[in-house]
Amino acid sequence: MTEVSVSLDDVMRNGRITTSREGTAVLVALIDGEIVAYEDACGHRGNSLAQGVLRDCIVTCPAHLWRYDLRTGERHDSPGSRLVKFNVEIIGDEIVIDVPAPAPKLSIREALLAAAREERT
Repeated sequence: MTEVSVSLDDVMRNGRITTSREGTAVLVALIDGEIVAYEDACGHRGNSLAQGVLRDCIVTCPAHLWRYDLRTGERHDSPGSRLVKFNVEIIGDEIVIDVPAPAPKLSIREALLAAAREERT
């Protein structure tokens, strides 16, 4: 687990900001008086939600209009489908976000071998 921190003042002033850690984009937002952090990637094609419309705790993906409730991370029209949520802690005037290290990328060979092993089981 790695940590990234952002300014509490920036989030309070703008309502939301983005940051990244080791290739993982993070959306940090003030929702109903609570600071939340999610992976900034729509479940459809991984598009950023940061520039989407945010209204009544719902962010709409600007690319394909999928909607997510930022109180829960759940996709608005598909219960059970949700954004990846990160733990946050406020320390002084900083928001510290725990962002897991990204999974190592497999080569095509490794991916094919893994898929073949899955089929056998």
